[in-house]
Parts: sequence; structure tokens; C-alpha cells
Amino acid sequence: MMTIISAPVDHIVATNDGVDVRFVGIEVVVDVPVATAGWLGTHGIRLHLEGVRSPETQRRDEHYVAEMSQWANLRERDGAETAGDSPAMPGQLVLGPVRANISDDIGTTYRCDVGQVAGSGTDWEATWVYLPEPPDTARFLHIEFTVAGEPTGKTCKVEIG
Repeated sequence: MMTIISAPVDHIVATNDGVDVRFVGIEVVVDVPVATAGWLGTHGIRLHLEGVRSPETQRRDEHYVAEMSQWANLRERDGAETAGDSPAMPGQLVLGPVRANISDDIGTTYRCDVGQVAGSGTDWEATWVYLPEPPDTARFLHIEFTVAGEPTGKTCKVEIG
């Protein structure tokens, strides 16, 4: 179990393209779903973020529904190849660039290996998995949040328990 020692009061750790992003939690996970075979079956850290619902996210959701309808109509009329890929969910565009630089009190640096982002309707969520698993001797994680690799100035300190 991890305990948040310090964080912004409202847990807002980034703002990207007009949408606030909230730090929701962090945990050690077993059987990391990684793309790199060398890490298969290992443990890591899962970071949870969410887009704060607002009139802006609602506007984007409505726009996405209209885009999806247009895309589906084009796909039905002219075929899948002509229609191309479906429109990106608005949460993917906003939350995708929001990550963190994570380190611990003994000098371990963690790297983001895999993630999942959703975001239309009610679920503006991102989950990022960082490797490796914290060493047994590490007591604290320092999390520095970023947007497109640039620090947001927001940090959290978490006790590893």
C-alpha cells in the first residue's frame, strides 16, 4: 500500500489544452501488461490520472459524438478503407501527453513502459505503468508531473508501505 505524503490540495497536477488533470492514485501492480517481453510477469507501478469533468469536457464529448457519427456514415457509404481510422477520443488527446517523472529516495529512476487512456462520455481516465518495481529498501516515491515531457510544477511524495 502507498500513502500520499504530499500533493496539491485539489490533486490537480496538470492542465492540458484547457482541461485540468487530477492525480487519482498510485499502486504497485503484479503481472505488468508490458509490450517488452523482458518484463513479462514482473511488478511495477501503476499511476492513475483523470480529466476533471467540466463544460469543456462536455463540449468535447459532444463534438466527438458528432465526429463518430460522420465517420460511421462515411464508413458505411464508402467503405472502411476510405473512412480510415475512427476519430480519437477527446480524453486520449488531452490525457495522452500527461505523464510523470518518478524517482525514489535511493536513486531509482522509473520509466513509463505502457499505458491506457480513455475519454469520452464519463470516462476521462489514464493509467500509466512504470518500471521497475520499487526496491525493498526504497521508502518514498517522488512524482513530478509533466505535459509532453515538460514539468508542470506539480509534485507528489508517496510513502511506499
